[in-house]
Amino acid sequence: MWGLKKFLAGSTNFINSPFYIKYGIPLLLLIWVTLLKLILFKYIGQPTPFLLYFAVIIITARYFGEISALVIIFCAALVVNFFFLYPYDSFSIDTGHLVQTGIFVLECSFIVGLSAALRKTVQKMHQRDMVFKALVEKSAEGITMHNADGMRIYCSPSVEEILGYTPEELLKQDPWAYSHEGELLYAKEQFYRLASHPGKTITILHRVRHKNDKWIWLESRLTNLLHEPMVNAIISNFTDVTDRVYLEKQREDFIGVASHELKTPLTSLKAFTQVLENRFKNSTDTSSHEIITKIDYQVNRIVSMINDMLDVSSLQAGGLNFNISKFDLNELINELSQALQQSMRKHRIVVNLAPLDAIPGDRDRIGQIINNLIANAVKYSPAADTINISSKIDGDYVTVSVQDYGIGIPEDEQKSIFEKFYRVGNSQKAFQGLGLGLFICYQIVEIHKGKIGVISHPGEGSTFWFSLPL
Repeated sequence: MWGLKKFLAGSTNFINSPFYIKYGIPLLLLIWVTLLKLILFKYIGQPTPFLLYFAVIIITARYFGEISALVIIFCAALVVNFFFLYPYDSFSIDTGHLVQTGIFVLECSFIVGLSAALRKTVQKMHQRDMVFKALVEKSAEGITMHNADGMRIYCSPSVEEILGYTPEELLKQDPWAYSHEGELLYAKEQFYRLASHPGKTITILHRVRHKNDKWIWLESRLTNLLHEPMVNAIISNFTDVTDRVYLEKQREDFIGVASHELKTPLTSLKAFTQVLENRFKNSTDTSSHEIITKIDYQVNRIVSMINDMLDVSSLQAGGLNFNISKFDLNELINELSQALQQSMRKHRIVVNLAPLDAIPGDRDRIGQIINNLIANAVKYSPAADTINISSKIDGDYVTVSVQDYGIGIPEDEQKSIFEKFYRVGNSQKAFQGLGLGLFICYQIVEIHKGKIGVISHPGEGSTFWFSLPL
């Protein structure tokens, strides 16, 4: 196939050859064909079709260029007129034969034009193939192509540097032969699900066994191009992310250990503040009571941050527990808004909920989302006094919205607002927090197969919303 492309592309040609080759060889071909036709004419007694001249024109246009082909067309027209059109051996010609010769010239010119267009098209394809081949072979990423059954049909040279196996070794092996059993079923499920969704792209984090028998982590990005006739494969781009995975695990382990170690003394401190608060509850020493209240508030804030860090660590490790059951979402929202309202001095929570039957989900985790969104609404709207909570039915989903009238979020930052540790630029100094709350909300909603987003304008406030399946 590769040789045919080179042949069609004119990679072996005489377009830039010396004059005597560029025009001499086509003329020799023309003479040879003419002699052959004259011999046939002698034995048959009548002119043979002009197909052999068309062959000469095609060969000349392909390998000697359009100019040479046009010269040969002119020469062929003279030869046809002299030898094969009555009166023979004469350049005199009647009107009918003149029209016939003109049609012959037009047909040959059309062939030359088609040949030139074909050569240019194939040359462009050849150049694209060469660029693609160069990019693939020089890429640091491993690149493989798979058919719908998962079998590899191509492996780039870089796979050997990443996996230790040569492309030839991988092409002979079962595609799942080196996969870790911990991710094998997951990887297969994701691959075959992708195969049924043309154009879709997914990313998989999984382990494979290196040729040195060590397990390495790969981040594979798979794109389904089975529907593309020129590709007809699932493309996998992968990189070795072993070091990154181990660093993230060490960081998560540190956060987990540090959080637990911090939480233990804080639990005792919380108990002491509650004892002191009860002792000074009816006391006339308002100053001491106020100090204890502030201490209790700060302890609660730190405990909340630690809980967020533990949740993030559990989410990334896939160990955050979810208890899915039917529950009354409206009841939960009313319950939380009333509890939070009691601790608010300035803001008033206005609730407007659509009638709703019980929905499936983890009541506590959904409550965590609502708490977080209300707390953010209060924190980022210090000059306002109202928080609106509403719900509506959107087809097979219920959408809950929490609206504030605070500082708002710039449009260019809204797409990053649900990322881990992200905080809006204009709030980093004015408002405290780790930037984990919305990240946790996003993860909880994702696990519930829902959606979450924000509508906001700087200086006008924000409306955070999330949708859950009914």
